[in-house]
Amino acid sequence: MFLGIDIGTTKIAAVIVGPDEHVEATVSQHHHADLDTPAGRSEQDAQRLLDTTWSIVRELPAKLRRHVQAVGVTGQMHGLVLLDSHCQPLSPLITWQDQRCLEDDGFLPELNAHTGHELHTGCACATLTWLAEHGQIAEGATSAATIHDLAVARLCSMTKALTDPTSAASWGLFDLRALSWDEAAITAARFPRHLLPELRPCGSLAGCVTQDTADHLGLRPQTPVAVAIGDNQASLIATVRQPDKQLALTLGTGGQLSVILPADEALRIAGDCATCECRPYPGGRMAIVAASLSGGSAWTWLVQTIQSWAKDLGLPELKTEDVFAQINALGLQSTEELSVCPRFLGQRHAPDDRGAIGGIDLHNFRIGPLARGLARGIIEELRQMLPPRALSGRDHIVCSGNALRRNTLLQSMAEDVFGLPVIIAASQEEAATGAAMLGRPLADSPR
Repeated sequence: MFLGIDIGTTKIAAVIVGPDEHVEATVSQHHHADLDTPAGRSEQDAQRLLDTTWSIVRELPAKLRRHVQAVGVTGQMHGLVLLDSHCQPLSPLITWQDQRCLEDDGFLPELNAHTGHELHTGCACATLTWLAEHGQIAEGATSAATIHDLAVARLCSMTKALTDPTSAASWGLFDLRALSWDEAAITAARFPRHLLPELRPCGSLAGCVTQDTADHLGLRPQTPVAVAIGDNQASLIATVRQPDKQLALTLGTGGQLSVILPADEALRIAGDCATCECRPYPGGRMAIVAASLSGGSAWTWLVQTIQSWAKDLGLPELKTEDVFAQINALGLQSTEELSVCPRFLGQRHAPDDRGAIGGIDLHNFRIGPLARGLARGIIEELRQMLPPRALSGRDHIVCSGNALRRNTLLQSMAEDVFGLPVIIAASQEEAATGAAMLGRPLADSPR
């Protein structure tokens, strides 16, 4: 058995995967770790995230936990938490949705000019630079980490977090060709170099579960733990079985469209693309990824808007699951369609962009046409963010994420926009499943 953990933006999941890669058990729940912050800030309670993670693991069947032979961990990329020498949090987790780097006019353009990288607000290296310039690096901080790298450090009682290229690339000052930190750019950014985690290869051994942690979680002591992997890549491990033929479409809080290619080819195709990025992937490959900030959250926006209108009109409260089902049905039935740009949270490369609804006349501003237009807009935005060459030679789309799994309208729009058939991924917790599969080879490795 192999344990996989995914510490996401809104929920945490843990799965146990058997030797045939079948998911034997799954537990997930919302972590409610968001902190009250000023407008534009996004922070979560790092200790609450960890405590919730361990609680979820303990909810998995005890018999299966005792047979776990390796552990893999993944989670939300781009964010960071500052740590002391015992890997205890000294700050909240500043998430990928944080906008503080836009508070100072010229901060990001100046940083990008100095480093030669295109950093966006929410990237860990941009956040570190901002914290350093504002004197907000916590006293006693000896390292920084993503939340999934922190979880691995705590599982193994490490004194400093490790990271792999899939996560390190999301920090923003990473050399994709050399798969190493860009030391010259880091020097130009002027934050403390020692805060960056040490790099290890994808899927390599981070350490082993300590006796105390094993007792707490019902695992065997000395169970090997893989260096954590980014959640996008973890999902791809679980869903993309034919990387030469498949597109991977995921809608969670945000949206991601991914294509896996040999590293040199991916870097050549992506080139100077401002709307996509190359992300390291196990096996000497790269994933070209288009990532939108408003994926599943844009669909949730429509539900919440309808609920708020009903409340304003003094109507009975509408149940969320009923509204989801109804807008899906109305969108599928509609023969009309509004034009919807779903950039309600902006874009990483254009944070000031906002959503828009077009084509409204005196009769068509109804839920069906709006839902249909929104569904197309969510999918179309991602398609337009990838270079056309990256999409060539693909014969079907593997869809994952609850927003797609539960929504036949979004599935229909994916088929329409790409002109390809859709396959729904078998696993419902793709990232956690991929993390478990990543750790599997460690079960037979010498330690």
